[in-house]
Amino acid sequence: MLKFLSRSVSPKLVYHPWPWLSPKFLCTHSKQNSFTASYLIETCGFSPHRAESLSKHMNFETHEKPDTVIEFFKTLGFSQTKALRIVRSVPDILRTNPNKHLYQRIEFLKSKGFSDSDIRNIISNFPIILCRSLKREIIPCFGYFSNMFQSQHKFMKTVVRYSGILCDFAKVSGLNLQTLREEGVPESLVIRFVEYYPRTLKSSPKKFKESVLEVKELGFNPLRMQFIVAAHLKVGLSRSTWARKECVYRKWGWSNDDILAAFRVHPFCMATSESKIEDIMDFLVNKLGFKASDAARYPVVLSMSLGKRITPRGSVFLFLKSKGLMKMKEMSLRAIFQFNEKLFLDKFIYCHDKEADELLKLYKAKLTLAR
Repeated sequence: MLKFLSRSVSPKLVYHPWPWLSPKFLCTHSKQNSFTASYLIETCGFSPHRAESLSKHMNFETHEKPDTVIEFFKTLGFSQTKALRIVRSVPDILRTNPNKHLYQRIEFLKSKGFSDSDIRNIISNFPIILCRSLKREIIPCFGYFSNMFQSQHKFMKTVVRYSGILCDFAKVSGLNLQTLREEGVPESLVIRFVEYYPRTLKSSPKKFKESVLEVKELGFNPLRMQFIVAAHLKVGLSRSTWARKECVYRKWGWSNDDILAAFRVHPFCMATSESKIEDIMDFLVNKLGFKASDAARYPVVLSMSLGKRITPRGSVFLFLKSKGLMKMKEMSLRAIFQFNEKLFLDKFIYCHDKEADELLKLYKAKLTLAR
């Protein structure tokens, strides 16, 4: 019996019900994994950990196939560095057939009038579009939005900026467009939302709807541009981030009503970072002598550049005040900061004949520091 068993298990006669567990398969597979990982590390610049993870579902026997993908991007005008950046962003692209899969998508974009430069920007900004279905996603989405826009040029600029709107229409973008329309946003503003905030349109439909409803409850009119601006910002800010910004404003004495009033006037005041809010409020209140409530009435100032606008103009104001040429009660933040460059120079510098040279020198010195 023992002799029979001994003869029965001859290596030549062993049957493997799972071939992928056979020594030969495991050896071959291991070699492919090793080559793939090495290629991903040495050629593409992946970390060893990431390369090992990818090699479990991505196998190359030689470098020829992945090399053709990288070379394809170079024929589009990408440098080696930028081509590899795309690969690292979307590793699965190395598994595609560039002469068929990638070429079809490039030809579609060219047929719609996109230049070579446009196509490079489209790929750089959203490389995963090259892995999305041409027939099921890209072509139908392009047709829908193209018909929606009155200006083909504006739509093409939107696609160049963020081609992600050509994907996931049924599950994401379409539902968010439906929310805007259901809440009374006119088609002209729906189009503007797509044009200005295409990335926001790809947000979670649940979060998007909640944010739109919150904006409506705050008193924004869906017939006005401010509504879609506020909706865009609400979608992009988490509740914790919103709460942190509220805390900073309250620190400077703003009430809840002040915060909401400022948001209604200038929604972007809630997009300003906490540190920038602190710096601007400190300069306006402690350096220039304004009240914190003045900023609540003119919240646009909180989106301005501290170095390029607020400090240079504020320094001119301080100089004039120190010389008795301007009184605090006669000034407002709007008067100092809203004018364009020419009007500011005329009203605050050139009109003071004796001090004009000194004022201009001070103003330019502050501008230089911001560069």
